[in-house]
Amino acid sequence: MDLQQLSYFVAIAEEESFTRAAAREHVVQSTVSSAISRLEAELGQQLLTRTPRAARPTEAGMLLLRRARSMLSEATAVQEELAALQGPVAGTVTIGCPLSTGSLNLGRVLHEMRRVLPLVDVRLRVPETANDWNLSSLLDGEFDLALLPKPSSIPQAVQATPVGTLSLVLTTAAGSEEPDRPWSVAEAAAAATVDFPPSWPNRRRTDAYFAQNRTERNVLFEVADVASAIEMIRAGLGAAFLPESLISGWAGIRTVELARAIPSRTLVLAQRSIPQRPAVKAFSDLVIARVAEGVGQACGPAQNSIAPNDR
Repeated sequence: MDLQQLSYFVAIAEEESFTRAAAREHVVQSTVSSAISRLEAELGQQLLTRTPRAARPTEAGMLLLRRARSMLSEATAVQEELAALQGPVAGTVTIGCPLSTGSLNLGRVLHEMRRVLPLVDVRLRVPETANDWNLSSLLDGEFDLALLPKPSSIPQAVQATPVGTLSLVLTTAAGSEEPDRPWSVAEAAAAATVDFPPSWPNRRRTDAYFAQNRTERNVLFEVADVASAIEMIRAGLGAAFLPESLISGWAGIRTVELARAIPSRTLVLAQRSIPQRPAVKAFSDLVIARVAEGVGQACGPAQNSIAPNDR
């Protein structure tokens, strides 16, 4: 068993595909397949279940996956620490990140990072469902860092630093004739017919908001991106709860004041409570320092990385 085999195995487990794993590792698929066959033979265990559509870890594979990520991370740490003795910090940082980072202007922070840490590469991964917003991906080494809503409980193995706030606002068409006063929960429920799929974190927040206020609503239009939601709103098909940081600068919409708003959540930067690789520590320190200085705070229409489409 060698590090290259482990790297191929982790790539397959994360990509769920030999083809995508080979592309990620910059080798031909036969090289990856041969390496995994040798690894399974050496360990005497089937590590992957293979179907025409996907390759997923077996129970033995999941155990190896956790260990393999740790071993690869340690090997990378040694390389980075030795390199740092002779030159600037270099390496790759993988971050689990929501679509909207709220008041944290991640684009501005990344731009600053390019200036002060030019040899550090950042990979952002956006979890698709609310179920993915837990700390397991951080603890098992899939992510080096995670930006996420502050969990209800934080284990001792994790350090979580507040870096922003996440706010949802009710958005409707500009120029609509709704009453110019705070809306009740019932009025919001009647209007909010546009939303995201039920598994999305923001949809779960809005569903919980209405459930806590014992109010039912009927979602007529489910969309998979903010731009489509805004098009529905502009067309007068309903209102929607959207991340406040993503709607600045869009024409044809306005926010509505609520008598009972959805409470904002704290965005935290989470990392394992262990000595970090130089690249991870440098990036984490940069984010925390720039937020403290106000450099990473959103302001004006450029407060997020998704550009408005003002057709």
